[in-house]
Amino acid sequence: MAGKTLKSVILVESTAKARTLRKFVGRSYSVLATDGFLRDLPKSRIGVDDNYQPDYITVRGKGTLLADLKRETLNARRIFFATNPDEQGEFLARQYCELFGVNPKSHCRIWSDELTKESFKAAFEAARPIENNLADAFQAKQIIDKYVSHKVGEYLAIKIWRGVKVGRFRAMLLKLFAEPSDKKILTVGEILTPATLQELALMKLKFSAARTRILAEQLYEGINFEADGYGGLITYPHGAEISLTSERREPEAVKKYLNDQQFKLYELIYSQLTSKANSDYELDGAITDLALMDKFDALKVDWADFYSVGVASLIKRKYIVAEDSGYKVTTLGERVLDAIKVFGEEIFSADSYNEVAAQIREVAAGRMQKISAIENYCVKFNAKFDEAMELLGDDAAPQSQPVVESEEICEKCGRKMLIRHGRYGVFLACSGYPDCKNTKPLLEYLDKKCPKCGGRLAKRSLNRGRIFYCCENSPQCDFATWDEPQNLTCKVCGSTMFAHKFKDRGAMYYCGNENCSTRENHPVNKILADIRQRAELRKERKEKLAAKAAEKAKAPKKPARKKSRAKS
Repeated sequence: MAGKTLKSVILVESTAKARTLRKFVGRSYSVLATDGFLRDLPKSRIGVDDNYQPDYITVRGKGTLLADLKRETLNARRIFFATNPDEQGEFLARQYCELFGVNPKSHCRIWSDELTKESFKAAFEAARPIENNLADAFQAKQIIDKYVSHKVGEYLAIKIWRGVKVGRFRAMLLKLFAEPSDKKILTVGEILTPATLQELALMKLKFSAARTRILAEQLYEGINFEADGYGGLITYPHGAEISLTSERREPEAVKKYLNDQQFKLYELIYSQLTSKANSDYELDGAITDLALMDKFDALKVDWADFYSVGVASLIKRKYIVAEDSGYKVTTLGERVLDAIKVFGEEIFSADSYNEVAAQIREVAAGRMQKISAIENYCVKFNAKFDEAMELLGDDAAPQSQPVVESEEICEKCGRKMLIRHGRYGVFLACSGYPDCKNTKPLLEYLDKKCPKCGGRLAKRSLNRGRIFYCCENSPQCDFATWDEPQNLTCKVCGSTMFAHKFKDRGAMYYCGNENCSTRENHPVNKILADIRQRAELRKERKEKLAAKAAEKAKAPKKPARKKSRAKS
């Protein structure tokens, strides 16, 4: 019997990209997705020693995937890496070489900023060795960011309380939030950069920076054109400049292959790149996304890949709040800003950030060693860090988060409820504990209506940053969802619209009213039904375990058997 034909393997980061590339390669190739980093710096500790050497560990939850990938690649004829065409992609390719036993000097790296059959074939034929300069550039920035954020966290744990952290970009962003904005004119030129695209999408489509990045990645990673096969509509959206893969693919011609949001963004990109015209927009003085983006542009900060993540992090940590289409720094955010003043402008300023970015580019070009770029910043930082810790005193220790009194009154004893942080998230507990042990979830009420009873919707923060939405009339009204309510209402029935998010594609929008005609045969129905079914199964298992434990507790204990003495 003939032996099994061995395949060559191509590794990429995402399942969407893997799906597209499978349409470009023959049966003798297997395209596998790694879902990003397989090994990374640890989250629970600094992971960088005093000589700035990293300690990488397997990413939590990726052990099984890593083992499966090693098994799949064990007998591969050859292994190639088609990770993203940037410094991070080069670093991942080098990391994968170590994990899967590939010689980094072999022609294993496929660099393609356009996912069409012709361009990928050309990139595959031009496969090259790993470029250590590019990989080192990403690693230098990663080490600086991790080292600084962890050390600042140590200082803020004493100055404010445990868990308060801020990194280089977020510190700079928080400072910009605190500054007043002036009215300005924003000019969008002919060249479409990732930053320009986010600004345009926000102005014209009201898309957030995060939504624009996700949709742009989908347009790059590949669309199913049915008879014409798979292919990307734009080039890599995190590079220096975005281009069309083909001007012949006009928006109306590909509309049927795109969802509504993908089409709107592609139409915007297409019109901007084919019109070759400048556009001017007037910005008001509010602290809005556009105003902040304009501030970054004026400071010449490369912000496009970090802005949406930074804003989300500041909101999650309660350093800022979103209100009236803008943002406001909270009391905690002001405390953080006041605390980091001790580090001075040379650590957390736009000039300092840009200086590091320039040195990272020198590393990528091979004109500077990565350790030099790391030390140039971290030595200055450590001097400021030591001064800051000295001011705190030798006896200073990390502080516990203070107990905060809420406006809620305990319905059982009439005393004030306290905001507590527990294993399952934030909750309210009676200040009369242990006499009164009343507790209940802490709800943040929203200006949106429950589609079931018309009451206010409320947001509940759980552990690990998870957000849950329910009705203020719970448990009388059982409406509950993980999907975020939108500032939109259904055009048919007027109920609140929701967004169901996916890992590898754009969000799915739907009316929260199950009886609305727009919900008839809507694909979200099956998704929500599956979620409810899994929740019911978990509830049943939990009830069975509780019943079994109760029975065991009630059962009479058997008398202990006396040990018989051995005969002498």
